[in-house]
Amino acid sequence: MKIFLRWLLLVALCFSTVLMAGADDENSRFEKAGGKLQCMCGCNQMLLKCNHVGCQVSAPMIRELRTAVQTKSNDEEVLDWFRQNYGVTSVILPSTHGFELSAWLVPPLILVGAIGVMVLVIFAWRKNEAAQAAAGTKVAVDPHMEALRHRARQETEI
Repeated sequence: MKIFLRWLLLVALCFSTVLMAGADDENSRFEKAGGKLQCMCGCNQMLLKCNHVGCQVSAPMIRELRTAVQTKSNDEEVLDWFRQNYGVTSVILPSTHGFELSAWLVPPLILVGAIGVMVLVIFAWRKNEAAQAAAGTKVAVDPHMEALRHRARQETEI
């Protein structure tokens, strides 16, 4: 009889652990998805952190978020549902497919392009300096300025 009770207790413990792990997973999905959504009341805050006094938008959105987390299989489906029902601006981060992918790709491409242009300009300047040094040409200087430089060198004894 004691062995049976121990096995029953072990099975109950394992079963409750599995149930709690599922609940924790659902709560973590809720928190994670809620951190990616914006309250549509105009306060420009995350949905779960909206502290707008008298906000009549956040409570229904939070209820819909809880329902969507329970019914949808992954977070991307939940965010897509909010994009369809509340608009693209309800989701803080842009999607990684379709036209919204350009929000992820364009800034790094512009940065790489700007660095490339800067490198090309520097190489062109150095090539121009090297060509001038090889040609042995001096830049024409105003004689009056050359006289002033000569006087400055004499007075400072450089």
